[in-house]
Amino acid sequence: MIKEAVIVGAGLGSRLRGTLENRPKGFLELNNEYIVEMSVKKLISHGIERIIIGTGHCSEWYERLAERYPAIDLIHNERYAETGSMGTLEVCATKVTGDILLLESDLLYDSIALHTLINDPHPNVVLGSGFTQSGDEVYIAVDDNQEVSIISKHLDEVGEPFAELVGISKLSYNTLMAMCAFAAKHHADVPKMEYEAAIVGAQKAGEHLFVRKVEYLTWREIDDANHLALALEHTLPRVLENELLRGVRREVLLNPGPATTTDSVKQAQVVADICPREEEFGNMMRWICDELTAFVGSTDEYETVLFAGSGTLADEVMISSCVPKDGKLLIINNGSYGARMATIAGVYNLNFGVFESSTYQPLDLNALTKVLDKGFYTHLAAVYHETTTGLMNPIPEIGRLCHDRGIVTIIDTVSAFAAIDIDMKRDHIDFMASTSNKNIQGMAGACFVFCNRKELEKLKNEPMRTYYMNL
Repeated sequence: MIKEAVIVGAGLGSRLRGTLENRPKGFLELNNEYIVEMSVKKLISHGIERIIIGTGHCSEWYERLAERYPAIDLIHNERYAETGSMGTLEVCATKVTGDILLLESDLLYDSIALHTLINDPHPNVVLGSGFTQSGDEVYIAVDDNQEVSIISKHLDEVGEPFAELVGISKLSYNTLMAMCAFAAKHHADVPKMEYEAAIVGAQKAGEHLFVRKVEYLTWREIDDANHLALALEHTLPRVLENELLRGVRREVLLNPGPATTTDSVKQAQVVADICPREEEFGNMMRWICDELTAFVGSTDEYETVLFAGSGTLADEVMISSCVPKDGKLLIINNGSYGARMATIAGVYNLNFGVFESSTYQPLDLNALTKVLDKGFYTHLAAVYHETTTGLMNPIPEIGRLCHDRGIVTIIDTVSAFAAIDIDMKRDHIDFMASTSNKNIQGMAGACFVFCNRKELEKLKNEPMRTYYMNL
């Protein structure tokens, strides 16, 4: 999965001096929005988590933009006036950690371009289009494998062009490094190298850069006043219409969950099929578990276990798995989900009691303390935030009470996780459950149980009450 993008945005924009008024080219304003900001939004909506922007001329504009988008990571090309786009890309490459999307800053384009590159099976893809007749075209010639052969503005050098260069590419980390190595060899003789030359250089050095042509792609590079006029009259209306037609009808859900999801969350599910018995699937599961755990504790001390199901399934997993046969469970009931946990415990014939509390008044900690002090209970289950009424239980205080008495805590955090600051170690939570479709605003269908590794290890020899739902 590509998670990083690089935007080379250090250019002077000399052919747009009268329009730009001392700002970088990416800050041309179309439809009340900067074109580079349009690009940032499109990248984020396609799953890009880190956008490295190489700055130069009037870099303070990018600094202000970065304040509004945490995904942006800026790096300044001190020699932007003396280098070409490849010089800025070399500076950006020092921050790159994996495969990237590479974009120019002065592009207006249909976001289908990003979708096309991300989903193309080739590790390196240079995006081309049909011929725009813009008057400043960069042409691509290809070899028999449809890989880059020549990139040039001059038809006499290209011969029979295959496509016009768009200015968006997908590059593997190794190919990016090969481009940087090629550029470094030519710092003296080609100080203002453009990145296109390094693409060709990397191809000649043994890299393989496939050219994907989208004949009728809607896009425009804006280099001069004529390009700007064409963009406003033709390109922008088509881009807006195309993207609007692909948008998903949006409903505002007034229930407490599932949450309303963004188009980017919906589109993230549209991926190639994956076999659950392949290493790739296991790696994805491992990554998801580690990322979830990082919200609430150290992956050395805590673990997350995924299940296909609802929050109720996650609660049932905890109730049925975490209370040993010689344990006794106390369930705090001050709402529908506390009552549901008691019902689950009854289904499994557990040894349990119920601490009844008001559904709208704060829980009486003194009364709870007296019950716990009797020493009957080994485990306690509670709901952090009762979805039905909005009642918040004081779980950190309850956790401390239980910790001091050696009682294991089992907490439903379905409506609390990712909305309330939770630290399982600080709050003395041993097991807790949540789902994909509440505060993290994903699609419904997945739930997960966070586990204290030490307490989880103690359960491994306990008889299984269930098969699939056993932690």
